[in-house]
Amino acid sequence: MVGDVSDKGMPAALLMASLQARVQVLVEEEIDLASMVTRLNRIISSNCPGNRFITFFICEINRTTGEMSYVNAGHNPPLLIRKDGTVEHLSGGGMILGIIGGATYELQTGRMEEEDVLVMFTDGVTEAEKPGTEDDFGDERLAAALQPIAERSPAEMIEQVKAAVTAFAGSVTSADDFTLVITRKTAIG
Repeated sequence: MVGDVSDKGMPAALLMASLQARVQVLVEEEIDLASMVTRLNRIISSNCPGNRFITFFICEINRTTGEMSYVNAGHNPPLLIRKDGTVEHLSGGGMILGIIGGATYELQTGRMEEEDVLVMFTDGVTEAEKPGTEDDFGDERLAAALQPIAERSPAEMIEQVKAAVTAFAGSVTSADDFTLVITRKTAIG
């Protein structure tokens, strides 16, 4: 899972810590992800200041079959890079957390095949701007940076994305976060 709280500083950090604690409790219950995120949103909405919200993506992957279940609550759609190099965006599911307590979320499904790569990220990656312009790194550049190196280890892929963003924007230490979570489906055995 990956999430991003609006704003910065201690209030945002406390809201993220609260989200993490609530997710840990709800994951213990045997409910589907859509029901879990719907409950999570109801709880967050009742405690969230009016000027804050959270984007959130959660995914469950069966290590044996590759079956995926996920909910995207207004987060940047993660990229699923197939072994053949095609890229799918994992969108759908519902709105951001913390705004409307009665919002519901839909479970999305898919399948990861052997050697497919799932890339979750926060907007600090794709919104890194080229100095002196309003041009941002974007999803297309992120996918283009990852496709030719999708067979490498996740750690190497992260370093290559950092290098690509730095080459584009001059730095990965911008005013926003820079979070990448990369996983690959491998053969079990």
